[in-house]
Amino acid sequence: MVATASVVTPAVAAVAAVVTLVNVQEFKRRWLPSQLPKEIARPVHRTYSPGVAVLLGAIGVGVTSLLAPLLARLGHAGTAGIVLGSVLGLALGVAGLSFLGLGAAAHALLWPLDPLIVYGWAAPLAAGGIVRFLHLAEHDRRGAWGMIVMMNRYGPVIRGTAPAEPFWRAAGLLGGLAPLAVVVVAGQGLGLADRAALVAAGVLVAVHAAWTDVRSLVIPERLARLIRLACTALLRCGTVVVAAGPVGAACAELWSGGPTGVAGGLLLAAWATLPWLLLELASRLGRVLPAPVRIAATLIRAPLTGGFAAVAVAACHPRPGLAIAALFLAAAEAATLAAGRGRAVPWDLSYRSSAGFLAGDPDRARTLAGKWLRDSILNRPARPDLNLIRALAKRAALASRGDSTGDPAHRTGLDALCWTDLADRLLDLVDSEVSPRYPARHRARLALATGNARADVSWSRAIVLTRAAAWDQACRQWRDCATRHLLLGHPAHELFAHTMITLLLVRLGRTADAARSFERLQRAGTTVPVLRACVALAGAAVTGGPALPEPPVTARALRSAWRGEPAGRLRSNWTPEESALVLAGQAAHPRTGSAAGVAR
Repeated sequence: MVATASVVTPAVAAVAAVVTLVNVQEFKRRWLPSQLPKEIARPVHRTYSPGVAVLLGAIGVGVTSLLAPLLARLGHAGTAGIVLGSVLGLALGVAGLSFLGLGAAAHALLWPLDPLIVYGWAAPLAAGGIVRFLHLAEHDRRGAWGMIVMMNRYGPVIRGTAPAEPFWRAAGLLGGLAPLAVVVVAGQGLGLADRAALVAAGVLVAVHAAWTDVRSLVIPERLARLIRLACTALLRCGTVVVAAGPVGAACAELWSGGPTGVAGGLLLAAWATLPWLLLELASRLGRVLPAPVRIAATLIRAPLTGGFAAVAVAACHPRPGLAIAALFLAAAEAATLAAGRGRAVPWDLSYRSSAGFLAGDPDRARTLAGKWLRDSILNRPARPDLNLIRALAKRAALASRGDSTGDPAHRTGLDALCWTDLADRLLDLVDSEVSPRYPARHRARLALATGNARADVSWSRAIVLTRAAAWDQACRQWRDCATRHLLLGHPAHELFAHTMITLLLVRLGRTADAARSFERLQRAGTTVPVLRACVALAGAAVTGGPALPEPPVTARALRSAWRGEPAGRLRSNWTPEESALVLAGQAAHPRTGSAAGVAR
Protein backbone atom coordinates (compact mmCIF):
# COMPACT_ATOMS: atom_id res chain seq x y z
CA MET A 1 0.00 0.00 0.00
CA VAL A 2 2.88 2.35 0.77
CA ALA A 3 4.35 1.83 -2.73
CA THR A 4 0.97 2.52 -4.27
CA ALA A 5 0.57 5.62 -2.11
CA SER A 6 3.89 6.99 -3.41
CA VAL A 7 2.33 7.10 -6.87
CA VAL A 8 -1.23 8.06 -5.88
CA THR A 9 -0.28 10.86 -3.47
CA PRO A 10 1.35 13.15 -6.11
CA ALA A 11 -1.60 12.53 -8.44
CA VAL A 12 -4.08 13.45 -5.70
CA ALA A 13 -1.99 16.53 -4.88
CA ALA A 14 -2.05 17.64 -8.53
CA VAL A 15 -5.79 17.12 -8.88
CA ALA A 16 -6.49 18.89 -5.58
CA ALA A 17 -4.28 21.80 -6.66
CA VAL A 18 -6.20 22.23 -9.92
CA VAL A 19 -9.55 21.99 -8.14
CA THR A 20 -8.45 24.54 -5.54
CA LEU A 21 -7.15 26.84 -8.26
CA VAL A 22 -10.51 27.06 -9.99
CA ASN A 23 -12.43 27.50 -6.73
CA VAL A 24 -10.41 30.24 -5.06
CA GLN A 25 -12.74 33.03 -6.09
CA GLU A 26 -15.23 31.69 -3.57
CA PHE A 27 -12.79 32.62 -0.83
CA LYS A 28 -12.10 36.04 -2.27
CA ARG A 29 -15.82 36.66 -1.94
CA ARG A 30 -17.67 36.44 1.35
CA TRP A 31 -17.18 33.20 3.32
CA LEU A 32 -19.37 33.42 6.42
CA PRO A 33 -21.16 30.57 8.21
CA SER A 34 -24.49 32.09 7.22
CA GLN A 35 -23.48 31.92 3.55
CA LEU A 36 -22.48 28.23 3.57
CA PRO A 37 -25.87 26.93 2.32
CA LYS A 38 -25.77 29.45 -0.53
CA GLU A 39 -22.19 28.56 -1.40
CA ILE A 40 -23.20 24.90 -1.59
CA ALA A 41 -25.91 25.50 -4.17
CA ARG A 42 -25.28 28.85 -5.82
CA PRO A 43 -23.19 29.35 -8.97
CA VAL A 44 -20.42 31.89 -8.39
CA HIS A 45 -18.04 33.78 -10.67
CA ARG A 46 -14.60 32.15 -10.68
CA THR A 47 -11.19 33.51 -11.56
CA TYR A 48 -7.79 31.85 -11.44
CA SER A 49 -5.48 33.05 -8.64
CA PRO A 50 -2.39 30.89 -7.96
CA GLY A 51 -1.37 33.04 -5.01
CA VAL A 52 -4.61 32.41 -3.16
CA ALA A 53 -4.40 28.70 -4.07
CA VAL A 54 -0.95 28.50 -2.45
CA LEU A 55 -2.24 30.32 0.63
CA LEU A 56 -5.22 27.97 0.93
CA GLY A 57 -2.95 24.97 0.41
CA ALA A 58 -0.76 26.18 3.29
CA ILE A 59 -3.85 26.52 5.48
CA GLY A 60 -4.86 23.00 4.46
CA VAL A 61 -1.41 21.70 5.47
CA GLY A 62 -1.84 23.24 8.91
CA VAL A 63 -5.32 21.78 9.30
CA THR A 64 -4.06 18.34 8.25
CA SER A 65 -1.23 18.55 10.80
CA LEU A 66 -3.80 19.07 13.52
CA LEU A 67 -6.19 16.39 12.25
CA ALA A 68 -3.58 13.74 11.34
CA PRO A 69 -3.87 11.74 14.62
CA LEU A 70 -7.66 11.72 14.43
CA LEU A 71 -7.67 10.76 10.74
CA ALA A 72 -5.20 7.93 11.41
CA ARG A 73 -7.42 6.60 14.21
CA LEU A 74 -10.44 6.73 11.89
CA GLY A 75 -8.52 4.89 9.19
CA HIS A 76 -7.52 2.10 11.57
CA ALA A 77 -10.99 1.82 13.13
CA GLY A 78 -12.16 -0.38 10.29
CA THR A 79 -14.46 0.04 7.33
CA ALA A 80 -16.90 2.27 9.23
CA GLY A 81 -14.14 4.75 10.09
CA ILE A 82 -12.84 4.87 6.52
CA VAL A 83 -16.38 5.36 5.15
CA LEU A 84 -17.08 8.10 7.70
CA GLY A 85 -13.89 9.99 6.82
CA SER A 86 -14.45 9.57 3.08
CA VAL A 87 -18.03 10.77 3.11
CA LEU A 88 -17.11 13.70 5.34
CA GLY A 89 -14.30 14.62 2.93
CA LEU A 90 -16.62 14.29 -0.06
CA ALA A 91 -19.23 16.52 1.60
CA LEU A 92 -16.62 19.17 2.47
CA GLY A 93 -15.29 19.07 -1.09
CA VAL A 94 -18.78 19.56 -2.51
CA ALA A 95 -19.26 22.42 -0.05
CA GLY A 96 -16.24 24.21 -1.57
CA LEU A 97 -13.51 23.27 0.93
CA SER A 98 -11.43 21.23 -1.51
CA PHE A 99 -8.31 23.16 -0.47
CA LEU A 100 -8.20 20.87 2.58
CA GLY A 101 -7.52 18.00 0.16
CA LEU A 102 -4.67 19.98 -1.38
CA GLY A 103 -3.27 20.57 2.10
CA ALA A 104 -3.55 16.87 3.03
CA ALA A 105 -1.86 15.74 -0.16
CA ALA A 106 0.92 18.33 0.20
CA HIS A 107 1.41 17.30 3.82
CA ALA A 108 1.66 13.66 2.73
CA LEU A 109 4.35 14.58 0.19
CA LEU A 110 6.45 16.48 2.74
CA TRP A 111 5.85 14.27 5.76
CA PRO A 112 4.72 10.78 4.69
CA LEU A 113 1.42 9.95 6.34
CA ASP A 114 -0.55 6.80 6.69
CA PRO A 115 -1.80 5.98 3.14
CA LEU A 116 -5.33 5.67 4.53
CA ILE A 117 -5.33 9.44 5.10
CA VAL A 118 -4.68 10.00 1.41
CA TYR A 119 -7.31 7.49 0.31
CA GLY A 120 -9.93 8.29 2.93
CA TRP A 121 -9.53 12.06 3.26
CA ALA A 122 -7.52 13.84 0.57
CA ALA A 123 -8.92 11.97 -2.43
CA PRO A 124 -12.61 12.39 -1.42
CA LEU A 125 -11.99 16.12 -0.82
CA ALA A 126 -10.59 16.49 -4.34
CA ALA A 127 -13.44 14.37 -5.75
CA GLY A 128 -15.97 16.57 -3.98
CA GLY A 129 -14.40 19.66 -5.51
CA ILE A 130 -14.65 18.07 -8.97
CA VAL A 131 -18.32 17.22 -8.39
CA ARG A 132 -18.99 20.78 -7.30
CA PHE A 133 -17.22 22.14 -10.37
CA LEU A 134 -18.99 19.84 -12.82
CA HIS A 135 -22.53 19.72 -11.52
CA LEU A 136 -22.88 23.49 -11.44
CA ALA A 137 -21.72 23.84 -15.07
CA GLU A 138 -21.47 27.58 -14.66
CA HIS A 139 -22.14 29.82 -17.58
CA ASP A 140 -19.49 32.26 -16.35
CA ARG A 141 -16.68 29.82 -17.24
CA ARG A 142 -17.14 30.48 -20.95
CA GLY A 143 -15.07 33.10 -22.65
CA ALA A 144 -16.03 36.42 -24.19
CA TRP A 145 -17.06 34.83 -27.50
CA GLY A 146 -19.37 32.41 -25.70
CA MET A 147 -20.93 35.29 -23.77
CA ILE A 148 -21.59 37.14 -27.05
CA VAL A 149 -23.24 34.03 -28.51
CA MET A 150 -25.43 33.69 -25.41
CA MET A 151 -26.36 37.37 -25.60
CA ASN A 152 -27.39 37.01 -29.25
CA ARG A 153 -29.38 33.89 -28.49
CA TYR A 154 -31.20 34.91 -25.30
CA GLY A 155 -30.95 38.71 -25.22
CA PRO A 156 -29.82 40.96 -22.37
CA VAL A 157 -32.48 39.94 -19.82
CA ILE A 158 -32.45 36.14 -19.74
CA ARG A 159 -29.58 34.82 -17.65
CA GLY A 160 -27.87 31.46 -17.86
CA THR A 161 -28.53 28.96 -15.10
CA ALA A 162 -26.80 25.83 -13.90
CA PRO A 163 -28.26 22.31 -13.91
CA ALA A 164 -27.52 21.72 -10.20
CA GLU A 165 -31.10 20.78 -9.36
CA PRO A 166 -31.07 17.24 -10.85
CA PHE A 167 -27.84 16.48 -8.98
CA TRP A 168 -29.23 17.45 -5.57
CA ARG A 169 -32.61 15.87 -6.24
CA ALA A 170 -30.94 12.58 -7.14
CA ALA A 171 -28.67 12.79 -4.08
CA GLY A 172 -31.65 13.43 -1.80
CA LEU A 173 -33.70 10.58 -3.28
CA LEU A 174 -30.77 8.15 -3.07
CA GLY A 175 -30.21 9.20 0.53
CA GLY A 176 -33.89 8.51 1.24
CA LEU A 177 -33.50 5.02 -0.25
CA ALA A 178 -30.33 4.24 1.74
CA PRO A 179 -32.03 2.63 4.82
CA LEU A 180 -34.11 0.36 2.57
CA ALA A 181 -30.99 -0.56 0.58
CA VAL A 182 -29.14 -1.44 3.80
CA VAL A 183 -31.97 -3.77 4.83
CA VAL A 184 -32.11 -5.45 1.40
CA VAL A 185 -28.33 -5.88 1.09
CA ALA A 186 -27.22 -6.56 4.66
CA GLY A 187 -30.37 -7.77 6.39
CA GLN A 188 -30.12 -11.46 5.54
CA GLY A 189 -29.38 -12.42 9.16
CA LEU A 190 -32.46 -10.72 10.55
CA GLY A 191 -35.55 -12.56 11.69
CA LEU A 192 -38.56 -12.58 9.40
CA ALA A 193 -40.58 -10.18 11.58
CA ASP A 194 -37.72 -7.70 12.02
CA ARG A 195 -36.82 -7.83 8.33
CA ALA A 196 -40.44 -7.23 7.25
CA ALA A 197 -40.77 -4.35 9.73
CA LEU A 198 -37.56 -2.71 8.51
CA VAL A 199 -38.56 -3.13 4.87
CA ALA A 200 -41.93 -1.48 5.58
CA ALA A 201 -40.24 1.31 7.54
CA GLY A 202 -37.70 1.80 4.73
CA VAL A 203 -40.51 2.08 2.18
CA LEU A 204 -42.27 4.72 4.33
CA VAL A 205 -39.02 6.68 4.66
CA ALA A 206 -38.48 6.51 0.89
CA VAL A 207 -42.04 7.75 0.29
CA HIS A 208 -41.38 10.60 2.71
CA ALA A 209 -38.21 11.50 0.77
CA ALA A 210 -40.07 11.42 -2.55
CA TRP A 211 -42.87 13.60 -1.17
CA THR A 212 -40.35 16.13 0.14
CA ASP A 213 -38.67 16.20 -3.26
CA VAL A 214 -41.95 16.81 -5.10
CA ARG A 215 -43.04 19.52 -2.68
CA SER A 216 -39.70 21.30 -3.10
CA LEU A 217 -40.55 21.85 -6.77
CA VAL A 218 -43.32 24.23 -5.65
CA ILE A 219 -40.65 26.72 -4.53
CA PRO A 220 -40.46 29.05 -7.54
CA GLU A 221 -37.16 30.83 -6.88
CA ARG A 222 -34.24 28.68 -7.96
CA LEU A 223 -31.76 29.61 -5.24
CA ALA A 224 -34.18 28.94 -2.38
CA ARG A 225 -35.14 25.64 -3.99
CA LEU A 226 -31.52 24.57 -4.45
CA ILE A 227 -30.59 25.45 -0.87
CA ARG A 228 -33.46 23.33 0.43
CA LEU A 229 -32.62 20.40 -1.86
CA ALA A 230 -28.88 20.55 -1.10
CA CYS A 231 -29.32 20.79 2.66
CA THR A 232 -31.82 17.93 2.65
CA ALA A 233 -29.54 15.70 0.57
CA LEU A 234 -26.46 16.41 2.69
CA LEU A 235 -28.42 15.86 5.90
CA ARG A 236 -29.73 12.48 4.74
CA CYS A 237 -26.36 11.26 3.50
CA GLY A 238 -24.65 12.48 6.65
CA THR A 239 -27.26 10.78 8.83
CA VAL A 240 -26.71 7.45 7.06
CA VAL A 241 -22.93 7.74 7.46
CA VAL A 242 -23.20 8.58 11.15
CA ALA A 243 -25.76 5.82 11.70
CA ALA A 244 -23.43 3.27 10.08
CA GLY A 245 -20.47 4.23 12.28
CA PRO A 246 -19.60 4.07 15.97
CA VAL A 247 -22.03 6.86 16.83
CA GLY A 248 -24.90 4.85 15.35
CA ALA A 249 -23.80 1.75 17.26
CA ALA A 250 -23.74 3.70 20.53
CA CYS A 251 -27.22 5.11 19.80
CA ALA A 252 -28.55 1.61 19.04
CA GLU A 253 -27.10 0.29 22.30
CA LEU A 254 -28.62 3.16 24.26
CA TRP A 255 -31.96 2.77 22.49
CA SER A 256 -32.11 -0.98 23.11
CA GLY A 257 -31.75 -0.30 26.85
CA GLY A 258 -35.03 1.64 26.88
CA PRO A 259 -38.56 0.90 25.69
CA THR A 260 -38.56 -1.00 22.38
CA GLY A 261 -41.06 -3.04 20.40
CA VAL A 262 -44.66 -1.83 20.21
CA ALA A 263 -44.47 0.14 23.46
CA GLY A 264 -41.27 1.91 22.40
CA GLY A 265 -42.71 2.63 18.97
CA LEU A 266 -45.87 4.17 20.42
CA LEU A 267 -43.76 6.28 22.78
CA LEU A 268 -41.59 7.55 19.91
CA ALA A 269 -44.65 8.21 17.76
CA ALA A 270 -46.27 10.24 20.54
CA TRP A 271 -43.00 12.09 21.21
CA ALA A 272 -42.79 13.09 17.53
CA THR A 273 -46.50 13.77 16.93
CA LEU A 274 -47.56 15.77 20.00
CA PRO A 275 -45.25 18.77 19.35
CA TRP A 276 -46.53 18.96 15.76
CA LEU A 277 -50.13 18.75 16.97
CA LEU A 278 -49.46 21.58 19.44
CA LEU A 279 -48.03 23.86 16.74
CA GLU A 280 -50.75 22.90 14.25
CA LEU A 281 -53.57 23.52 16.75
CA ALA A 282 -52.14 26.93 17.68
CA SER A 283 -51.92 27.81 13.98
CA ARG A 284 -55.50 26.71 13.30
CA LEU A 285 -56.76 28.79 16.26
CA GLY A 286 -54.74 31.82 15.19
CA ARG A 287 -52.66 31.77 18.36
CA VAL A 288 -48.95 32.55 18.60
CA LEU A 289 -47.02 30.31 20.98
CA PRO A 290 -44.10 31.77 22.97
CA ALA A 291 -40.74 31.47 21.24
CA PRO A 292 -39.27 29.05 23.84
CA VAL A 293 -42.23 26.69 23.30
CA ARG A 294 -41.81 26.77 19.51
CA ILE A 295 -38.05 26.21 19.78
CA ALA A 296 -38.51 23.34 22.22
CA ALA A 297 -41.12 21.67 19.98
CA THR A 298 -38.82 21.99 16.97
CA LEU A 299 -35.82 20.57 18.84
CA ILE A 300 -37.89 17.65 20.14
CA ARG A 301 -39.09 16.77 16.65
CA ALA A 302 -35.84 17.37 14.76
CA PRO A 303 -34.11 13.99 15.36
CA LEU A 304 -37.36 12.09 14.77
CA THR A 305 -38.58 13.85 11.60
CA GLY A 306 -39.65 11.33 9.01
CA GLY A 307 -38.32 8.49 11.15
CA PHE A 308 -35.21 8.57 8.94
CA ALA A 309 -32.54 8.49 11.66
CA ALA A 310 -34.35 5.83 13.68
CA VAL A 311 -34.82 3.53 10.67
CA ALA A 312 -31.19 4.04 9.61
CA VAL A 313 -29.89 3.12 13.09
CA ALA A 314 -32.21 0.10 13.32
CA ALA A 315 -31.11 -1.10 9.87
CA CYS A 316 -27.37 -0.64 10.42
CA HIS A 317 -27.25 -2.02 13.98
CA PRO A 318 -30.05 -4.58 14.48
CA ARG A 319 -31.19 -5.07 18.07
CA PRO A 320 -34.28 -6.85 19.41
CA GLY A 321 -37.35 -4.61 19.22
CA LEU A 322 -35.77 -1.71 17.34
CA ALA A 323 -37.30 -2.62 13.97
CA ILE A 324 -40.88 -2.59 15.33
CA ALA A 325 -40.30 0.71 17.16
CA ALA A 326 -38.81 2.30 14.03
CA LEU A 327 -41.79 1.10 11.99
CA PHE A 328 -44.29 2.72 14.37
CA LEU A 329 -42.36 6.00 14.27
CA ALA A 330 -42.17 5.97 10.44
CA ALA A 331 -45.90 5.18 10.22
CA ALA A 332 -46.77 8.06 12.58
CA GLU A 333 -44.65 10.45 10.54
CA ALA A 334 -46.31 9.25 7.33
CA ALA A 335 -49.73 9.87 8.91
CA THR A 336 -48.86 13.43 9.95
CA LEU A 337 -47.40 14.00 6.49
CA ALA A 338 -50.71 12.98 4.93
CA ALA A 339 -52.50 15.26 7.42
CA GLY A 340 -50.62 18.30 6.11
CA ARG A 341 -47.33 18.47 7.99
CA GLY A 342 -44.81 20.59 6.13
CA ARG A 343 -47.25 21.54 3.40
CA ALA A 344 -46.87 25.28 4.03
CA VAL A 345 -43.05 25.32 4.11
CA PRO A 346 -42.50 25.57 0.32
CA TRP A 347 -45.01 28.43 0.08
CA ASP A 348 -43.33 30.28 2.98
CA LEU A 349 -40.02 29.95 1.15
CA SER A 350 -41.74 31.21 -2.00
CA TYR A 351 -42.93 34.33 -0.20
CA ARG A 352 -39.49 35.07 1.20
CA SER A 353 -37.97 34.53 -2.25
CA SER A 354 -40.56 36.80 -3.87
CA ALA A 355 -39.62 39.59 -1.48
CA GLY A 356 -36.17 39.63 -3.11
CA PHE A 357 -37.70 41.19 -6.24
CA LEU A 358 -38.87 44.17 -4.19
CA ALA A 359 -35.73 44.61 -2.08
CA GLY A 360 -34.87 47.94 -3.73
CA ASP A 361 -31.85 46.60 -5.65
CA PRO A 362 -32.60 46.78 -9.41
CA ASP A 363 -29.58 44.64 -10.32
CA ARG A 364 -30.67 41.87 -7.94
CA ALA A 365 -34.24 42.00 -9.24
CA ARG A 366 -33.01 41.87 -12.85
CA THR A 367 -30.77 38.89 -12.08
CA LEU A 368 -33.55 37.03 -10.29
CA ALA A 369 -35.98 37.68 -13.14
CA GLY A 370 -33.46 36.61 -15.80
CA LYS A 371 -32.66 33.35 -14.03
CA TRP A 372 -36.34 32.66 -13.42
CA LEU A 373 -37.16 33.12 -17.12
CA ARG A 374 -34.46 30.67 -18.14
CA ASP A 375 -34.87 28.11 -15.36
CA SER A 376 -38.66 27.92 -15.12
CA ILE A 377 -39.78 28.54 -18.69
CA LEU A 378 -37.10 28.25 -21.37
CA ASN A 379 -35.62 25.10 -19.83
CA ARG A 380 -39.12 23.53 -19.55
CA PRO A 381 -40.69 24.05 -23.00
CA ALA A 382 -43.27 21.27 -22.65
CA ARG A 383 -44.44 22.34 -19.16
CA PRO A 384 -43.57 25.97 -18.36
CA ASP A 385 -43.42 26.51 -14.61
CA LEU A 386 -45.31 29.64 -13.51
CA ASN A 387 -45.47 28.78 -9.81
CA LEU A 388 -43.82 32.09 -8.99
CA ILE A 389 -46.72 33.99 -10.58
CA ARG A 390 -49.24 31.94 -8.63
CA ALA A 391 -47.27 32.53 -5.43
CA LEU A 392 -47.28 36.29 -6.02
CA ALA A 393 -51.03 36.30 -6.71
CA LYS A 394 -51.70 34.34 -3.52
CA ARG A 395 -49.34 36.62 -1.60
CA ALA A 396 -51.40 39.64 -2.69
CA ALA A 397 -54.72 38.02 -1.76
CA LEU A 398 -53.47 37.03 1.70
CA ALA A 399 -51.86 40.41 2.33
CA SER A 400 -55.13 42.17 1.46
CA ARG A 401 -56.67 40.66 4.61
CA GLY A 402 -53.67 41.44 6.81
CA ASP A 403 -51.54 38.30 6.45
CA SER A 404 -48.04 39.57 5.64
CA THR A 405 -46.16 36.38 6.53
CA GLY A 406 -42.73 36.34 4.92
CA ASP A 407 -42.83 40.01 3.89
CA PRO A 408 -40.28 42.14 5.79
CA ALA A 409 -42.13 45.33 4.81
CA HIS A 410 -45.54 43.98 5.98
CA ARG A 411 -47.43 45.30 2.95
CA THR A 412 -51.19 44.99 3.50
CA GLY A 413 -54.37 46.58 2.14
CA LEU A 414 -53.87 48.40 -1.14
CA ASP A 415 -50.11 48.08 -0.71
CA ALA A 416 -50.60 44.39 -1.51
CA LEU A 417 -51.05 45.40 -5.16
CA CYS A 418 -47.24 45.57 -5.39
CA TRP A 419 -47.28 41.75 -5.67
CA THR A 420 -49.75 41.70 -8.55
CA ASP A 421 -47.85 44.51 -10.27
CA LEU A 422 -44.67 42.45 -9.98
CA ALA A 423 -46.45 39.40 -11.40
CA ASP A 424 -47.67 41.46 -14.37
CA ARG A 425 -44.16 42.75 -15.06
CA LEU A 426 -42.76 39.23 -14.99
CA LEU A 427 -45.47 38.04 -17.39
CA ASP A 428 -44.67 40.98 -19.66
CA LEU A 429 -41.05 39.75 -19.69
CA VAL A 430 -42.29 36.29 -20.63
CA ASP A 431 -44.20 37.78 -23.57
CA SER A 432 -41.38 40.03 -24.76
CA GLU A 433 -38.26 37.95 -24.01
CA VAL A 434 -39.28 34.30 -23.90
CA SER A 435 -42.11 33.90 -26.41
CA PRO A 436 -40.03 34.91 -29.48
CA ARG A 437 -37.34 32.39 -28.46
CA TYR A 438 -39.72 29.58 -27.50
CA PRO A 439 -39.88 26.39 -29.61
CA ALA A 440 -42.65 26.80 -32.17
CA ARG A 441 -44.34 23.51 -31.33
CA HIS A 442 -44.71 24.53 -27.65
CA ARG A 443 -45.83 28.15 -28.06
CA ALA A 444 -49.50 27.22 -27.70
CA ARG A 445 -48.70 25.64 -24.31
CA LEU A 446 -46.89 28.77 -23.21
CA ALA A 447 -49.74 31.01 -24.37
CA LEU A 448 -52.27 28.88 -22.46
CA ALA A 449 -50.11 28.90 -19.31
CA THR A 450 -49.56 32.68 -19.39
CA GLY A 451 -53.25 33.26 -20.11
CA ASN A 452 -54.25 31.31 -17.01
CA ALA A 453 -51.54 33.05 -14.99
CA ARG A 454 -52.79 36.49 -16.05
CA ALA A 455 -56.32 35.45 -15.10
CA ASP A 456 -55.06 34.45 -11.64
CA VAL A 457 -53.28 37.79 -11.24
CA SER A 458 -56.39 39.68 -12.34
CA TRP A 459 -58.50 37.66 -9.87
CA SER A 460 -56.07 38.48 -7.06
CA ARG A 461 -56.10 42.18 -7.91
CA ALA A 462 -59.91 42.17 -7.89
CA ILE A 463 -59.92 40.60 -4.41
CA VAL A 464 -57.44 43.19 -3.11
CA LEU A 465 -59.49 46.10 -4.48
CA THR A 466 -62.73 44.64 -3.12
CA ARG A 467 -61.32 44.24 0.38
CA ALA A 468 -59.89 47.76 0.22
CA ALA A 469 -63.44 49.07 -0.51
CA ALA A 470 -62.33 50.59 -3.83
CA TRP A 471 -65.69 49.63 -5.32
CA ASP A 472 -65.42 51.31 -8.72
CA GLN A 473 -61.93 49.96 -9.45
CA ALA A 474 -62.92 46.55 -8.09
CA CYS A 475 -65.96 46.45 -10.39
CA ARG A 476 -63.78 47.16 -13.43
CA GLN A 477 -61.29 44.52 -12.31
CA TRP A 478 -63.98 41.85 -11.88
CA ARG A 479 -65.13 42.67 -15.44
CA ASP A 480 -61.58 42.02 -16.58
CA CYS A 481 -61.67 38.68 -14.71
CA ALA A 482 -64.96 37.73 -16.36
CA THR A 483 -63.58 38.54 -19.82
CA ARG A 484 -60.39 36.58 -19.30
CA HIS A 485 -62.21 33.48 -18.04
CA LEU A 486 -64.73 33.75 -20.87
CA LEU A 487 -61.85 33.57 -23.36
CA LEU A 488 -60.28 30.66 -21.45
CA GLY A 489 -63.54 28.71 -21.41
CA HIS A 490 -64.18 28.85 -17.65
CA PRO A 491 -67.94 29.50 -17.30
CA ALA A 492 -68.03 28.86 -13.53
CA HIS A 493 -65.32 31.45 -12.89
CA GLU A 494 -67.07 33.87 -15.23
CA LEU A 495 -70.38 33.47 -13.38
CA PHE A 496 -68.72 34.12 -10.01
CA ALA A 497 -67.05 37.26 -11.40
CA HIS A 498 -70.42 38.54 -12.68
CA THR A 499 -71.91 37.86 -9.23
CA MET A 500 -69.25 40.11 -7.69
CA ILE A 501 -69.93 42.74 -10.39
CA THR A 502 -73.63 42.73 -9.50
CA LEU A 503 -72.93 43.11 -5.78
CA LEU A 504 -70.51 45.97 -6.36
CA LEU A 505 -72.89 47.76 -8.72
CA VAL A 506 -75.51 47.65 -5.98
CA ARG A 507 -72.98 49.13 -3.55
CA LEU A 508 -72.25 51.91 -6.03
CA GLY A 509 -75.95 52.69 -6.29
CA ARG A 510 -76.09 51.83 -10.01
CA THR A 511 -79.29 49.82 -9.72
CA ALA A 512 -80.10 49.78 -13.45
CA ASP A 513 -76.66 48.39 -14.31
CA ALA A 514 -76.99 45.90 -11.45
CA ALA A 515 -80.37 44.73 -12.78
CA ARG A 516 -78.91 44.17 -16.25
CA SER A 517 -75.96 42.27 -14.77
CA PHE A 518 -78.40 40.08 -12.79
CA GLU A 519 -80.42 39.34 -15.95
CA ARG A 520 -77.22 38.11 -17.57
CA LEU A 521 -76.63 35.82 -14.59
CA GLN A 522 -80.15 34.42 -14.91
CA ARG A 523 -79.62 33.68 -18.60
CA ALA A 524 -76.57 31.55 -17.71
CA GLY A 525 -78.99 28.85 -16.51
CA THR A 526 -76.47 26.99 -14.35
CA THR A 527 -77.46 23.78 -12.57
CA VAL A 528 -74.51 23.63 -10.15
CA PRO A 529 -75.86 24.27 -6.62
CA VAL A 530 -73.08 26.61 -5.48
CA LEU A 531 -73.35 28.70 -8.66
CA ARG A 532 -77.15 28.87 -8.32
CA ALA A 533 -76.52 30.13 -4.77
CA CYS A 534 -74.31 32.88 -6.24
CA VAL A 535 -77.12 33.87 -8.62
CA ALA A 536 -79.60 33.89 -5.73
CA LEU A 537 -77.26 36.08 -3.70
CA ALA A 538 -76.99 38.57 -6.54
CA GLY A 539 -80.79 38.56 -6.87
CA ALA A 540 -81.19 39.31 -3.15
CA ALA A 541 -78.82 42.25 -3.53
CA VAL A 542 -80.74 43.68 -6.50
CA THR A 543 -84.17 43.36 -4.88
CA GLY A 544 -82.96 45.30 -1.86
CA GLY A 545 -83.34 44.87 1.88
CA PRO A 546 -81.45 45.94 4.98
CA ALA A 547 -78.80 43.22 4.62
CA LEU A 548 -77.87 40.40 2.31
CA PRO A 549 -78.49 36.84 3.47
CA GLU A 550 -75.59 34.66 4.51
CA PRO A 551 -74.25 33.07 1.29
CA PRO A 552 -74.35 29.26 1.24
CA VAL A 553 -71.07 29.33 -0.70
CA THR A 554 -68.06 27.46 0.66
CA ALA A 555 -64.52 27.06 -0.59
CA ARG A 556 -65.05 23.32 -1.01
CA ALA A 557 -68.15 23.85 -3.14
CA LEU A 558 -66.38 26.43 -5.32
CA ARG A 559 -63.38 24.16 -5.77
CA SER A 560 -65.70 21.35 -6.85
CA ALA A 561 -67.49 23.63 -9.33
CA TRP A 562 -64.24 24.93 -10.83
CA ARG A 563 -62.43 21.59 -10.96
CA GLY A 564 -64.07 20.44 -14.18
CA GLU A 565 -63.01 23.49 -16.19
CA PRO A 566 -60.18 23.25 -18.73
CA ALA A 567 -56.49 23.57 -17.78
CA GLY A 568 -57.09 23.02 -14.07
CA ARG A 569 -53.39 22.25 -13.52
CA LEU A 570 -52.48 25.75 -14.71
CA ARG A 571 -54.70 27.56 -12.20
CA SER A 572 -53.98 28.49 -8.60
CA ASN A 573 -55.37 26.40 -5.76
CA TRP A 574 -55.90 29.36 -3.41
CA THR A 575 -58.75 31.06 -5.30
CA PRO A 576 -61.71 29.07 -3.85
CA GLU A 577 -60.84 29.98 -0.24
CA GLU A 578 -60.21 33.66 -0.91
CA SER A 579 -63.22 33.95 -3.24
CA ALA A 580 -65.56 32.45 -0.65
CA LEU A 581 -64.19 34.84 1.99
CA VAL A 582 -64.55 37.95 -0.16
CA LEU A 583 -68.09 36.95 -1.17
CA ALA A 584 -69.00 36.40 2.49
CA GLY A 585 -67.52 39.81 3.30
CA GLN A 586 -69.79 41.49 0.76
CA ALA A 587 -72.86 39.61 2.00
CA ALA A 588 -72.13 40.61 5.60
CA HIS A 589 -72.56 44.34 4.88
CA PRO A 590 -75.86 46.09 4.31
CA ARG A 591 -76.85 47.35 0.90
CA THR A 592 -75.82 50.95 0.45
CA GLY A 593 -76.16 53.44 -2.33
CA SER A 594 -75.04 56.44 -0.33
CA ALA A 595 -72.94 59.24 -1.67
CA ALA A 596 -69.96 57.88 0.25
CA GLY A 597 -70.35 54.53 -1.50
CA VAL A 598 -70.61 56.19 -4.90
CA ALA A 599 -67.60 58.37 -4.18
CA ARG A 600 -65.51 55.35 -3.57
